[in-house]
Amino acid sequence: MVEYSTEAPFRFSPRPNRAHEIPWRECGDEAFAYARANDLPVLLSISGTWCHWCHVMDEKTYSDAAVIELLSRRFVAIRVDTDARPDINARYNAGGWPTTAFLDPEGEVIAKTTYLDPEQMLEALRGIQESWLVNRDGVTRDLEAARATRAAERTAEAGRRTAGLLTPGVLDVALEILDNAFDFERFGFREAPLESSDEDRLRLRFPHADALRLWRYAHHRRGTPDILKQAASTFRAMIDGGLYDAIDGGFYRYATQADWSLPHVEKLAADQGAILLAIAEIAGSDVDAHEAMREAVERTVEYVLTTLGDSSGGLRHAQDADEAYAALDADGRAGREAPAVDPRIITASCAQAARGLLACGITYGRRDWVERGLRAVDFLVSRMRAGEAGMYHAYVDGAPEFLGLLADQAYTLLALLHAYEISGGEGYLEQARSLARTLADDFREPGRGFWDTAEEHDDVAMLSEPLMPLAENAAVAEGLIWLGRLTHDERHLEVALETLNAFATGLEARGLAIADYARVVDRMLSAEPEFKIVAEWATGEPDRVADPLHAEALRLPLAARTVQRLSPVENTSLMEALALPLDVTKVAYVCVGSRCSSPLTDPEQLLDAVESLTDAPVW
Repeated sequence: MVEYSTEAPFRFSPRPNRAHEIPWRECGDEAFAYARANDLPVLLSISGTWCHWCHVMDEKTYSDAAVIELLSRRFVAIRVDTDARPDINARYNAGGWPTTAFLDPEGEVIAKTTYLDPEQMLEALRGIQESWLVNRDGVTRDLEAARATRAAERTAEAGRRTAGLLTPGVLDVALEILDNAFDFERFGFREAPLESSDEDRLRLRFPHADALRLWRYAHHRRGTPDILKQAASTFRAMIDGGLYDAIDGGFYRYATQADWSLPHVEKLAADQGAILLAIAEIAGSDVDAHEAMREAVERTVEYVLTTLGDSSGGLRHAQDADEAYAALDADGRAGREAPAVDPRIITASCAQAARGLLACGITYGRRDWVERGLRAVDFLVSRMRAGEAGMYHAYVDGAPEFLGLLADQAYTLLALLHAYEISGGEGYLEQARSLARTLADDFREPGRGFWDTAEEHDDVAMLSEPLMPLAENAAVAEGLIWLGRLTHDERHLEVALETLNAFATGLEARGLAIADYARVVDRMLSAEPEFKIVAEWATGEPDRVADPLHAEALRLPLAARTVQRLSPVENTSLMEALALPLDVTKVAYVCVGSRCSSPLTDPEQLLDAVESLTDAPVW
């Protein structure tokens, strides 16, 4: 397998290039201080190891002698790996990778775009240089105005409170957005409104696994089989159209054509996890989809385990986009070196991939997949945890590095709770509780939500302006709902409600990004069943009655639920709070709020108990 070209701490294209000849600097105080001291503008390049056009830019643009010479003499060149520093990417990305941004020495954006060929780059460099030397006052006024606008927006946002606005109508808004964006002929969601003149964006197709999960969720809440079928048909279109790699397994990142053909052929662990999680849920609710997607699931799991799997137990981050390799048939690939794999393990993406393995392991009855998913979660706990400081971001060359990113905490929290439900291991629940404390202490602003970086995080340039991202806040809120319903600690539910309230306005403008948020809001507002399995033996010991009850609770086709394996010895307080007898084991209870069913011993009784307690049919 080919290796990435590195000139520590930077990563360049794995193919021949001269990009390393540019005197790149890391994004930090030293680089901006140098720019100020020498009165130079900054070129910020944001790339990804998996990004095809980033590699092309290394091989052509950043290998052009004139570009190298001009950048080296007249600019401070800063190189950022988007996966190593997603916090920087969140503030400077121009809408894709590579991002090419021109900054002043304070980190303000003068201009930004994506890919530039050598001629375009030279034109841009000369234009920025001329503006910097000739029109400095105009540039400065524009940057000060942009800074003032952001400050005013932050002040307005800080004063906004939306408590009490959450209603079941949030789900209706999201479903309408999904319906308007859906291509009923070729399946999948458009990235632009139908009336848009941007033909390229109209053709693009991303998986939007979160939207397909929402459809499956809403099917069970509303009893609408059509949207479940639409979700399953969309996955079939991805598989048949070209987003799925039928030779090596795994899903590519996105397609450039509406029929899912001509994909960009990078593969990311987080994408595999999100897709596997969505497929597992849809296949668990649709018998036809279960069988129709089995082969793609098996090959994708195999891809994750063999190509992205690491001997340490973690799951590596990404595989390079090699278009020539992707175009080959099976025989052609057999004689060619596979695209490079980024050896780093990124906490958030490892956690998402682990959840995909866990979910598919349950849906398809594969204990080996479950065990591998648990091993990945164990890796995060044992190698990536910094105690009460939370999760490190990346595992590089055998060591963890870089603390303080919300996404790592949020997706690890969900993975821990998923692992706890499936395994019954109390250690996962304790780790989740500890991580929830870290989130509250280091990331939360009471009354609003969670910042994307911790309090003591790097504040260079625009990192001094924290962001409150919707996706990660929805993930944290879901983790707190999950944790609150498992432990019956109302404080977790109160914080989840407060967090979701902070995003309850302007939902229509968020487009498809609303999907996970709407699902979590509806969970917050809905009564959902809790399955409490009381076992006689310790976790991991076979129990001929409790084990089938536990397995059935995990497989039931419900919109959402929590599953918990209890011991009268270890969970005395919770059982007493729910008025469950401590002297009865090998039974299951279905609880909704403080109401619980009678003790059940037959797995087939569980679904009837849910209907009885919720006074609603189970679709």
